[in-house]
Amino acid sequence: MAGSSKTDELEGPRYDKGERRFKHVGKGPKPYIEFDSRRPRRWVGKCPDNLTADDLKDLLKSAIPAPNGDRELAAPKKLYTVAHGAIYEAQTSDFGGSYHGYPYRGKLSRTLIGLLRAKAEQDGALDSFEKWLKENIETHGA
Repeated sequence: MAGSSKTDELEGPRYDKGERRFKHVGKGPKPYIEFDSRRPRRWVGKCPDNLTADDLKDLLKSAIPAPNGDRELAAPKKLYTVAHGAIYEAQTSDFGGSYHGYPYRGKLSRTLIGLLRAKAEQDGALDSFEKWLKENIETHGA
């Protein structure tokens, strides 16, 4: 979801890569996770370099909102979706007006994983999804 600049207005949230954000732009046609050894050390999701603005809009439209926990917010802080089996996370920095996304590695609830699995199955990408899940996701909670 990092391959484009601001998209046109659409119903719901819009995608906004940001002016100088290149951290999540990958090299090649597949998403991947790369370790960044600079400080702070962390895993970084890299998007395929061939994502179009329409792809980004479609990913946002199909995204599942994550619960905000005990925070009462008008819009979800994070959204999750699946593309070609890879799990993507999108975060907002402007209260849900726009989101910036990337391939995700980290913890997810069983409930959210179940919803994402159903989407991957519907898209015909269940095998790729299960591989991504095994390599990049730690299950926690309900």
